[in-house]
Amino acid sequence: MDTSLLLTIGFIHLVALASPGPDLALMLRFSARRRAALGAASGIAAGILVHSLLSLTGISLLIQGQPLLFSLVRLAGAAYLGWLGWGALKASLTPAANRLTAASGLPERGFWAGFSTNLLNPKALVFFIGLLAALVGPEVGWLTRGLLVLELFLLSLLWFLALAWWLSSLKVQARLLAWSRPVNALCGLLFCGVAGSILWLVVGELARS
Repeated sequence: MDTSLLLTIGFIHLVALASPGPDLALMLRFSARRRAALGAASGIAAGILVHSLLSLTGISLLIQGQPLLFSLVRLAGAAYLGWLGWGALKASLTPAANRLTAASGLPERGFWAGFSTNLLNPKALVFFIGLLAALVGPEVGWLTRGLLVLELFLLSLLWFLALAWWLSSLKVQARLLAWSRPVNALCGLLFCGVAGSILWLVVGELARS
């Protein structure tokens, strides 16, 4: 077991988790209902689990090595993130209601939204390919690889569960409610911005090929 490798990747992953992105935007969108927020947190962690498994087994590299397949994956992800962004922007134009978002309070709804958002985010795919391919060489045994998958999943789960609990607290919700329209607009712009940057990269690559 390579303890230093586990600590290094764990620290880098924590920094990435704390960075703003589609996962954080989704947590804000579901924060009005705690059960849905906790479901979204679990879904995001499950998506990270799949990314970790795909990267450590080399499947993600195979996908990236097929230009057409990789472009289709990124286009699907951009379309999904764009759809989420459009929904958030529409919500920002409606009068403030009793909740930040009209998303269902069912935890299953939150789970599948979190899972899909993370799994279909091409930038997450590229991040895990870059992180794990750069630091996990062929000499790393399967015990360490298994512990890495477990570490990345547990860190993600604990981080997003804590974030869901905090965002859905009464004090935070009171502040978010007062800023519901700007928050929805910010989430929408973030989703659409990520989707647009992905489309720009794919179109540029296709134009050069």
